Amino acid sequence: MKRMTTWKRTFLLHATWALLWGTPAAAVTPSNVTKVSRVTGATPAGELLPNPNQTHTNHDVHGTDLGIVWDKGGGEVFVLFGDTFGAGWCGNGGCGGGWRSNVLARSSDTNLADGLSFSSMIQDGPRHAKEILASRKVNFDEITVIPTAGVTIGSRHYIHYMSIHHWGEAGMWFTNHAGIAYSDDQGQNWVKHPTARWQNTPAWTNNFQMAAFVRNGGFVYMYATPNGRFGNVHLARVPETALLDINAYRYWDGNGWSVSQAAARPVAIGIAGELSVSYHAPLGRFLMTYLNEHRQAVVMRDAATPTGPWSGEKVLASGAVYPGLYNAFIHPWGNTGNSLYFVMSQWTPYNTFLMRATLAHDAHSDNLLSEPGFETQAATRVMAPWYLQGSGGVDRALGNARSGQDNGFVYASSGWNALKQSVVVQPYTDYTLRGWVRSSTNNTAGYFGARGPGNGPILGEVPFGALGAYTEQVVHFNSGPNALIEVYGGLWADNGVTWMQLDDVSLTRGSNLIHQAGFEQQSTNNATSPWYTEGKAGIDRGLGHARTGTNNAWARNDTGWNAVKQEVAVTPNTQYTLTGWVKTSTNHADGYFGARLLRGGPILNEVRFAQPLGNYTQLSVSFNSGAQHSVEVFAGMWANNGDTWIQVDDLTLTRN
Repeated sequence: MKRMTTWKRTFLLHATWALLWGTPAAAVTPSNVTKVSRVTGATPAGELLPNPNQTHTNHDVHGTDLGIVWDKGGGEVFVLFGDTFGAGWCGNGGCGGGWRSNVLARSSDTNLADGLSFSSMIQDGPRHAKEILASRKVNFDEITVIPTAGVTIGSRHYIHYMSIHHWGEAGMWFTNHAGIAYSDDQGQNWVKHPTARWQNTPAWTNNFQMAAFVRNGGFVYMYATPNGRFGNVHLARVPETALLDINAYRYWDGNGWSVSQAAARPVAIGIAGELSVSYHAPLGRFLMTYLNEHRQAVVMRDAATPTGPWSGEKVLASGAVYPGLYNAFIHPWGNTGNSLYFVMSQWTPYNTFLMRATLAHDAHSDNLLSEPGFETQAATRVMAPWYLQGSGGVDRALGNARSGQDNGFVYASSGWNALKQSVVVQPYTDYTLRGWVRSSTNNTAGYFGARGPGNGPILGEVPFGALGAYTEQVVHFNSGPNALIEVYGGLWADNGVTWMQLDDVSLTRGSNLIHQAGFEQQSTNNATSPWYTEGKAGIDRGLGHARTGTNNAWARNDTGWNAVKQEVAVTPNTQYTLTGWVKTSTNHADGYFGARLLRGGPILNEVRFAQPLGNYTQLSVSFNSGAQHSVEVFAGMWANNGDTWIQVDDLTLTRN
């Protein structure tokens, strides 16, 4: 692009931020989870928790759940609840009289260490919390309207909600649609927008029925799941100013942002229910929490960027300790130091509680697999996220583990037997899978690797035979077109009773952050996600112009700015190096290769190539990401001398 003097000022500012905040934060893991206070309901006999709100007498809220918290501005947060029951509450679960589909509280409490106190609740009469989003309350039509997320932009407040058609078995419900409501009077009255909706399918499979909102970089990111608690997590985003414009949403397709909702691919694999996502600024990590029904636990994932890669699940709170638990809605003011405050529901008391956890450095770093050492597997053969094919289970404190107390195993006298786990990946991206394996002396057909979902094609694997001691197995592979893969360790039991033990498994992404860096997966002459163009540009496919492979990108015109570009997720306050190979026409005189902020924002750094490049020439530029979680990398030229062109191939972006 045309060179600007602002990049120097921007770069210096970002470098200063990096000095102030130090090196980018690494992955974190929760511990020391405690119940701080009761948020709603009456204190039962024997409970010693603080109960600052006394909602049963002050607001006729005897039983309720959820507790979605967001910063509403003006020194307050909103706290939003689901189905709520009054003096006629049945006293066990969500049932009884005084039913309201949802109620809303306000809080200015900044000292969460002693509980979460309300300033007030939105009321429709003295001491009576108001239902803010009406529902028909007709089963198999619209039995209730449940909020799932909230966000405030300027002076307007927004709620994401789901219209429930009917309830199913435990953890299952069926929605008519999801939608957005808004309030312009501090939450007293709300309007369900008529077109800001995601209609469910006849088969109840729309992926955007329950949501969590995060503001970042001028966008609202909307993480979403299908109705119920058993779906994967998908992602969309929209400019803050267009939250009610359904056509302004763009959907993460595994590589970039698509206008097509059908193109959406997961950012995290379920089993996920009642999402909450927040950015923990002091630790520099995005945090995602949800209920994993199969694990009977509220779990946490973390990531450096909104699109991930998201870490494996880490148990935040267990149903064994807190029976009937669900949801963990993060309090935005609780993300201080190494603390995490969240509101959690329990079904049997059907009320909400403020919880606190400590976040510490995760020794597993950016491992994308959940439960890598099998350490929180309960007393069943194998629990999610690991699944068993054939015969096997988990050794618990039997002295067979490589580290910790537990390990996985298979043990059989015939057939294929394996431990496996599904995980979200980025298509056409390099990964490294590692794991430690020990096996019986008669094993001759063991395999450790990765393949497509549902026992799909093998992407990479290593064979192993008899291993008397734990031995590390390493597999390098490319994910190909897959957004989901399976990793596995297993064996064919062809020689009688045969066994394998597996421990300390990890999956990490390769270092190059550019997607489709050589343009080989571009299937048309027009650039497609994750590549975009400005002016006249596109893809040379099989024309013999590539530096390597068969494809390359080009820009060509006789006027104006023409470029290829890609949005790339980065870690804030981090130094990166961008390299690429460029060739130009003989009349070329004004080209630029670099990184800038999104939507044509200030340049972070660039290198100018003013002379013709008759052969592919490597260009390199370093920059600091500053406060950004996404940047735009570009290669382009000003066509000021008639018909001018550049060709681009083999880009890399790596963290220094």
